[in-house]
Amino acid sequence: MKPVYIGATIQDSGKTSVSLGLMQVLRDKGLDPGYIKPVGQHYVKYEGHNIDEDAVLVHKVFDIKDNPACLSPIAIERGFTKHFVFDPDVEPLENKIIACYNELSDKHSMIIVEGTGHAGVGSCFGLSNARVAQLLGAKVVIVTSGGIGRPLDEVALNLSLYKQFSVDVAGVILNKVRADKIEKVRMTVKQGLKNLGTRLLGVIPYEKDLTFFTMGQLVEEFDYQVICGEDKFLNRIENTIIAAMEPKHALKYIEKSSLVIIASDRINNIKVAIEVLSSYPESERGGIILTGNMEMTDELKCLVDGCPVPVLCSEADTFRVSSQMASLEFKIRSFDTEKIAKLHTLTDENVDVNYILNKLE
Repeated sequence: MKPVYIGATIQDSGKTSVSLGLMQVLRDKGLDPGYIKPVGQHYVKYEGHNIDEDAVLVHKVFDIKDNPACLSPIAIERGFTKHFVFDPDVEPLENKIIACYNELSDKHSMIIVEGTGHAGVGSCFGLSNARVAQLLGAKVVIVTSGGIGRPLDEVALNLSLYKQFSVDVAGVILNKVRADKIEKVRMTVKQGLKNLGTRLLGVIPYEKDLTFFTMGQLVEEFDYQVICGEDKFLNRIENTIIAAMEPKHALKYIEKSSLVIIASDRINNIKVAIEVLSSYPESERGGIILTGNMEMTDELKCLVDGCPVPVLCSEADTFRVSSQMASLEFKIRSFDTEKIAKLHTLTDENVDVNYILNKLE
C-alpha cells in the first residue's frame, strides 16, 4: 500500500490532528499504520535524538516501538538552511529519509507521512513537501481551514506544485468549519475542488474545546517550575488575566478556567486567585503562574500547601510571561487523552477514509 502524505495549505490547518485521527481510524480497521515526519522544524531532545515534537507526540500516544529517530529523520537545527544554501547537496538528506521510510514500511502495513506546512515548505534546502511526497511515492491529502474562497485559492496554489512533481493528490479535507455553515460550505467547496481537478474528502466541524491549551502544555512549552498541582495538568485555560490590580478589583476578572498571572510577592492577590478558582468545579479551576524571583515565605508555603489549583512559577517578569501566553499556539500533548479521543471521532464521522485507502492500493 502506498503511503498517505498529510500536507496543508497554511500553518495551523490541522495536519497533526488529522494524522492522529486517521491513525486511530486505521487501527479500528485492523491495519497497523506506521508514522514518519520526514522534515521537522520544531524539535525536542527525545531519547538522545533531536526529534520533531509531532513525531514525539505520535510515538508516545500510540506507544510505538519503532526507533523515534526513524520517525523524524531530518530535524532542521539552527543554521541548517544557511549551511545547505552554500553546500546544496540534498542526496544525503534524501537517502536518510528513504532509509527510515524503508525501515518503517518493513514493519507496518502502511505509513502515514506528515508534512511540514504547504507544498513548498522546505524548498530552500531541496526537500519541499512536494519533493518528499514524490520521493516516497505517496498520495497526498491536503488539509485546509474552513471557508470557501481562501481555501480554494490556497489549494489551487498547492496543487500546481504537486503537479510539477507529478504527485497525485487524493483530495482535500476541510477542517475547522463552523457547524452552522457546514452544508453551505460543503456544497460549494465540493464543486470548487471539482473545478480544480480534485475532490473533497471530508468536512470537519470546528470544535472550540480543541483550541484551549492546558496547564501541562505550559509546563512542557516553557519549562515552568511546578509548585503544586502535578495531577492537574489537564486543567484547560479559556482566558488569561494579569492580577496586577488591588485584590478587590481582581475578583471580577477571575472567571472559570482562568490562567491568573501574578507577581510572586503579591500575597493578597495570590490568596484571592486561589480562593476564587477553588470555588469553581474541579475541571474548571484553571491555574496560576507566579512571576519573578520567588521567595518561598512561610505565608506563601501555607497558601500553596494542599492547594486545589495548579501553581507554576517563572523567573521571568510578568510582562514577559503574559507575552508568552499571547503568542502561544495550541498543540496537542500526549496527556490530552480527551482531545485525542475527540479527534478519533471527528475523523471517523467526517472523513472518507475508505476512499483514501482505495487510492493507496
